Amino acid sequence: MKTIALVDPLWGGHHPTYLKFFAKTLLELGHEVIVLCPAPEEVNQWIIGFCPELTNRLHCFGLNEPLLPYFPLRRWQRRKMAIARWQQVAKIMEKIAAKLGKIPDLTFFAWLDSYLGSYLTAATSDHIFPYPWSGLYFQPPLRKNLKYQQLRRGILDPFAVLKSKHCPGVAVLDEGIADRLQRKIAKPVIAFPDFTDESPPDLDWQIVKDIAAKAGGKRIISLLGSLSEYKGLPTFVELSRQVPEGWLFVFAGNLSTIGLKDQEIETIKSFFCSEPENCFFYLTQIPSESQFNALVKISDVLFAVRENFPYSSNTLIKAACFQKLVIANQQYCIGERVKKFHLGYTIESGNIAQCVSLLEKLRTELSTGRLLIEPDFERYRQLHSTEQLITAFKKVLGFV
Repeated sequence: MKTIALVDPLWGGHHPTYLKFFAKTLLELGHEVIVLCPAPEEVNQWIIGFCPELTNRLHCFGLNEPLLPYFPLRRWQRRKMAIARWQQVAKIMEKIAAKLGKIPDLTFFAWLDSYLGSYLTAATSDHIFPYPWSGLYFQPPLRKNLKYQQLRRGILDPFAVLKSKHCPGVAVLDEGIADRLQRKIAKPVIAFPDFTDESPPDLDWQIVKDIAAKAGGKRIISLLGSLSEYKGLPTFVELSRQVPEGWLFVFAGNLSTIGLKDQEIETIKSFFCSEPENCFFYLTQIPSESQFNALVKISDVLFAVRENFPYSSNTLIKAACFQKLVIANQQYCIGERVKKFHLGYTIESGNIAQCVSLLEKLRTELSTGRLLIEPDFERYRQLHSTEQLITAFKKVLGFV
């Protein structure tokens, strides 16, 4: 039995789901698990609900983002924040060692990205945190060329911390870049499944009933989760304006203005206030995974046209679980997966005319039941299941 610490100072979006399932998986593999997160009691109660017999090997402690004074140079602010995160976890590990009488065999950062950054080296992290660690790297910058690519060495190397002598290997969600990252850091890179919580959909939720009532006989296309620029919100808004008939456009989740220009923000807010007949707005956080899954269940199509986003997307596994088609961008990880498993159709990012034409075609295909593709939802679902998470964690634990 090994002692594994799971660390994530962020909460919201996918973070709770990932951390809970990581803890559950490691407990089921027979290990002792220490969880550091902003909602330790939530994790504890969730584990009690699923496997109460394992909670004697679970220890949950609070962890929030460090509070630092503002520093005007953004890159140096990120460096200071990353160092503060390493220092914070190191101090907590010392307290845990005093309480439990041991240092974890491995600390696994559930969102490793927060602990990396330019101007940060392996020597720095080794000095602060001299314990074995690994983590899930969500957004390695390998699908796009970075500015000044040839100069990104030493303290400018975005992967410098991964070369730490205390890091035996890391995990990624994008299997398409695993080999490239492995060559860059000269250590193992494990592909993790981009799994999801498959809780039964709450079809009694009033919002779902309201959507169904408003849709009538229309097909439903949904943008779910964070309503943001990178998730294609401006494109989805414009698409709803140009496709007035036959479709109901569902916007569900928190509105994020990050990345939007002032004029875009005003346009989008004005659009929401106008309450178009072919749209349904639920502009707040979706309360639970069961309710999120209910929104997926009643949709015909999920919108996954990401803007300038070369990483993995959880939307695809949601779609596969409930056998819903997606419309996605042609490029990068999302586009490759949609094409490989025939999960739906792809367009050029931001190409409204192409998407309008596609929706007209899709409405006919869905009405007749004669799709021009044969989606392999089940194979995608198997590859990105919690069962695959067990296999992936066994590989990670082989590091120590």
